[in-house]
Amino acid sequence: SHPTWMVKKIKQNYPNDFEQIFSQNNIQAPMTIRVHPKYPIADYRQSLDQVGITSKPLNVAPQALVLDKPVSVHDLPDFETGSCYVQDASPQLSAPLLDPQNTDLILDACSAPGGKSTHLSELAPESNIIALDSDGQRLERVKQNAQRFNINNIEIIQGNAQQQDWWNGRQFDKILLDAPCSATGVIRRHPDIKLLRKPKDITALVELQAQILDNLWKMLKPGGTLLYATCSILKAENEFQIADFLYSHDDASEIKIDLDWGIKTVIGRQQLPNKEFDGFYYAKIKKITLH
Repeated sequence: SHPTWMVKKIKQNYPNDFEQIFSQNNIQAPMTIRVHPKYPIADYRQSLDQVGITSKPLNVAPQALVLDKPVSVHDLPDFETGSCYVQDASPQLSAPLLDPQNTDLILDACSAPGGKSTHLSELAPESNIIALDSDGQRLERVKQNAQRFNINNIEIIQGNAQQQDWWNGRQFDKILLDAPCSATGVIRRHPDIKLLRKPKDITALVELQAQILDNLWKMLKPGGTLLYATCSILKAENEFQIADFLYSHDDASEIKIDLDWGIKTVIGRQQLPNKEFDGFYYAKIKKITLH
């Protein structure tokens, strides 16, 4: 059910895991929520139980509950008043990995619909967060989500992450780049990817990711951290992309990700789709001062 070029590429990238990837791509994805820290997770799990929704926690993502079966968000206790956010466990790792501090100026590039911006705010409610996206309609979702969580430390900016015309020149302490990608790690959520994606798209995406990385790097303070993330499983967009970036930027140094999640790759970590996690990639980079 996958196009030939994709089968070939995935087999080439994952000679030992491709069968698991193809089978996971054809089953229903889990529904996972991120519980707001003001609700102790054990208590919220009990509230779910009381309305007949069974769930299980995950060690690696402390705010996550994986629901046994999908439900309407309106059935989730206190959803309208900000009890939780529907978000797969893989992207729930991005905010903790970036480790936001209350004194930080943070850029969430390609931020819509706001899952990661709101999570950064939960972890560092006094930080200043810029939520950037080029799509004005999708930014409305960021605004709605921030309002639902009663968040006031997110500034929403419509702008292109490849350009600098939206930037006021103040360098960021932390940058989260969830880059535009092939979405090959979330095919089970968007099966049309199998039909719509073409090999030339990957080449164009790799180029776009490199341009965005290059542009945002100028906006990061020396000593600052950039977290690169994709929902792709293709090495060209992930570890090869970051290897090229590190090779061409003397002031960039990898920070190892020490997490019991996914597989350690040459650079960063890669999760393949499984019953608890979507396919996702992370690499963490520090900007060093050159003497």
